[in-house]
Amino acid sequence: MERFKKEGLVFPYNQEVVKIFYRKILELEKQNKNGIWARFLKNAFAPMFAGKFDFVVGNPPWIRWDYLSQEYRNATLQLWKDYGLFSLKGFQTRLGGGKKDFSMLFVYASADYYLKNKAKLGFLITQEVLKSKGAGEGFRRFKLGKDEQLKSGNFLIKLSEPTPLKVLIAHDLVSIQPFERATNKTAAIILKKGEKTEYPIPYIVWTKKKGSGKIATDKLLDEVLPLLQRKKYNAKPIGSIVGAWQTQPAELERLANVEGKNYYKAILGANPNPYGVFWLEVKQVLSDGNIIIRNLTERGKLKIQQIEETTEQELVYPAIRGSDIKRWGIKPRIYMLVVQDLKTRRGYHEDFMRTNYPRTYGYLLRFKEILLSRPLYKKYHEQAKASFYSQFNISEEIFAKYKVVWKRMTNDLIATVISQSKTPFGYKTIIPLETTALIATNNETEAHYLCAIINSKPVRDFIKSFSSAGRGFGTPSVMEHVGIPKFDFKNPLHQKLAGISKKCHQLKTEGKEKEIEKLEKENDETAKQLFNLLEL
Repeated sequence: MERFKKEGLVFPYNQEVVKIFYRKILELEKQNKNGIWARFLKNAFAPMFAGKFDFVVGNPPWIRWDYLSQEYRNATLQLWKDYGLFSLKGFQTRLGGGKKDFSMLFVYASADYYLKNKAKLGFLITQEVLKSKGAGEGFRRFKLGKDEQLKSGNFLIKLSEPTPLKVLIAHDLVSIQPFERATNKTAAIILKKGEKTEYPIPYIVWTKKKGSGKIATDKLLDEVLPLLQRKKYNAKPIGSIVGAWQTQPAELERLANVEGKNYYKAILGANPNPYGVFWLEVKQVLSDGNIIIRNLTERGKLKIQQIEETTEQELVYPAIRGSDIKRWGIKPRIYMLVVQDLKTRRGYHEDFMRTNYPRTYGYLLRFKEILLSRPLYKKYHEQAKASFYSQFNISEEIFAKYKVVWKRMTNDLIATVISQSKTPFGYKTIIPLETTALIATNNETEAHYLCAIINSKPVRDFIKSFSSAGRGFGTPSVMEHVGIPKFDFKNPLHQKLAGISKKCHQLKTEGKEKEIEKLEKENDETAKQLFNLLEL
């Protein structure tokens, strides 16, 4: 300890910690186990004393922010802020825009601490930091630090200027899945410190050659290259300079005409949280009009008691999930209990339920403890003392006469038009659930016009160019960048698109898939005319 003090390694505030650490190392030495720790410490601390480098390469940890311990979040929060990696505030962050990945912080900290000016860094990262809306915006600033200014009278004095990072190239390794027993979306990024990023950026998509099969992860590069093929794409942000990257082959640059401001706004489907209470099977319709229901407890993660109960039928609706949607058609298999006041966006008042729907209220009472303990209830309804069964994402749009709905969390846009469905207790509005997104309208022809556009190949290719397949694909936000014009009854092109969609829906119910294929080709050509793609 005296020697440590002389060398400036021990101070009064950390003396006890060093003693404990030394004793642990000594114990490992006595057990002949200290070798690995010596190497670990040497490797961990080397960069702190070795200065800055011409090249830094690595594979940082990929951990979503919400999987980090609270202690680690608190410990690193200031770093995230200092590097400008938190770009979202308030409601957007609560809705999932804040699903940041720890690899973002590693890229920025490593470039800051270990790179000389004009030096290069190459890291493996998750592709979602390049493609995700919201969560990756701070990362895609590609600047170390924040612009800090001081206002003095009518002048702005620049206190500090961020160091730019220039992305030289990105590699997309998603389809080859290079990590054994892992399905994460692998990408690589190479950047240069001290220069500004310029778009488009070369974006290399790697795929396996046909018949390559599974590639062992211990093979050398020279052995692997003959099994793979590469295609060069161009990457550029969509919407704003920090927007999700749109990637497409140079020959598809013509799709740029699809980009624009959408007249229509998409929203998420209804959130029946928890599924085990609000997802239902209708077992029987009784002579008095009431129904016997069974809650679908096997569908959710929570352990919820399964019961059969007699309830009123007025608040029970047919519901569709993403898996129930086919292009130009649906197959509803479940029902949903909707107890939300569309105007207040909270559950109906308990007095109202007791008076008008006493059986349904009695059913909900059996789950009161579970419903009150929901994190979403605590976040959005508890403070307002809303009814314990209050729900989420249920608005007047969910009950619109017509809705264009498409699957979320997949790899392609698959859309259809929904309205009402025949049930054993009459025709009822179909409720799209949260694994879908939708655009609502009260006009049937307009709905089919929108469906034809969304199902067209130009629009699907355009969205796939910037929305990464998986959990983030098909969210309402992807439609913000598709320049769909307002439906015009007098426009023959709009009427033609609507007519194609109506015919495809009819053929779907008849099972005439071959005829649908012919119409889809016509639909693609008509969509090209709409977006002025034919002459490009």
